[in-house]
Amino acid sequence: MKFNQKIVLCISFLFLTACASTTKNIKADQNLDTNQGIVVTKIHSNWDGYNNPLLADLEFIFTQTDGKKKDSKFVLSKADDLKVVALPAGEYKWFRILFGNYYMDLNGGFTIKPNEITYIGDIHSQLDLGMFSMSGESRITNESEQIKNDLKAQFPKLLEKHKFTTALSTLQQK
Repeated sequence: MKFNQKIVLCISFLFLTACASTTKNIKADQNLDTNQGIVVTKIHSNWDGYNNPLLADLEFIFTQTDGKKKDSKFVLSKADDLKVVALPAGEYKWFRILFGNYYMDLNGGFTIKPNEITYIGDIHSQLDLGMFSMSGESRITNESEQIKNDLKAQFPKLLEKHKFTTALSTLQQK
């Protein structure tokens, strides 16, 4: 590959990954917009770079496959990071795990229903970072009882307002 093509490819990759918007947890008293649902997951990883501002973020990028087809991402910001995020109802597919200049492509997805809480499972990601490569394993586990307890503690009225559904995501590395 010519040098110019490599530069264009690198710039394109950076532009595409920068377009994914970071999801933010809802506020305890937040109301949903029409046709919105809530996705819930907890991210566990052996990577603890969130404690060091000089290290890259660990990001799980996903795309809405219907509607606006907007890219979004869960960013690991602490150990056992609970994500409670309002999203437009619809189908979503996993795109990749991104860590600085390293990435792993993903298969799988999840569905968000309007006015419901959809627990997609806990995401476990074990990363092995080499000098010039990244490898690892990601999997989903069902910890729905613990998640319900977490929601009751951190978002006390959420379970009263919305139906809670467990619909485990499929998440596989390509």
